[in-house]
Amino acid sequence: MRKNNNAKQEFRDLRLRLKAIAARDDFSLLGRFNESISLINVFLSAVRERVTTVAFKDQLEEVYFFKFEKPEYYALKIYEVSLFGILNQRPVGTDEMLRDYYLEELTFISRFFKQYAFLYEYYRSGFTQMDELLFLREGMAPDVLLPEFWELDPEFSTPGDYLFSKFIAYERLRDFILGELRVLELRAAAVVAPVGGDKKWADWTGEVVNLVELGYALYTSRQIGDGKVSLAEIFRWLEESFRVEVGIPANRFREIKRRKRISRTHFTDLLRENLLKYMDNDLDD
Repeated sequence: MRKNNNAKQEFRDLRLRLKAIAARDDFSLLGRFNESISLINVFLSAVRERVTTVAFKDQLEEVYFFKFEKPEYYALKIYEVSLFGILNQRPVGTDEMLRDYYLEELTFISRFFKQYAFLYEYYRSGFTQMDELLFLREGMAPDVLLPEFWELDPEFSTPGDYLFSKFIAYERLRDFILGELRVLELRAAAVVAPVGGDKKWADWTGEVVNLVELGYALYTSRQIGDGKVSLAEIFRWLEESFRVEVGIPANRFREIKRRKRISRTHFTDLLRENLLKYMDNDLDD
């Protein structure tokens, strides 16, 4: 897509800047939100200008942009707005109150996916039969599929791209909420855990990303429970055993897969190297 090469690189840069903003402790919740939304709006305005001034080569290119690229871009805005609302409205009180609040938010997201069950399945399965109705600006999707009407920019929108943006954003929100619920579960488990006894615990003092690499290695090698243990169960066990919060393993694993400067199997390579050294030293003894 010749016209969108710049946008793709700018999008990668934008995500890195948003990640840096989210990690800053000197910003208030509102400050982080304002900074993030400002960057996103500038990016979306630049993309819109390119799309509305340079014609697509053909309908296939237009469908590709509005089905895959714009939803990824616009999902950032929906996610940031929704996340700010969730965090800003969190109840002040007990962990149980916070847990109930997050569960209500999960119910809302689940209800949204069910409301658009057919199109959500279309999004997840990669179907193409209705692409011309959903992802061309002159497309006319049936009202039964899109009963809710959104005031959209006719030059920069199609019947389906906004809904796909919401699917992407709400999946991210769901992952965030599940991560927060997991933190609450670990905190509750730490409170009720018996003190003393013969059980000895050791904290994970290495980098969390190394634990993620180890967890995936254990899962893919199928050495635990005859390979019937799920990835989520393995990470729950690792978190509880080493008293560490991994967060969303899939996000960390994506970072591992994108490594350029070091090996993608940096930690497991290190384990092998140190074990071989230990074996050699033991033979010398």
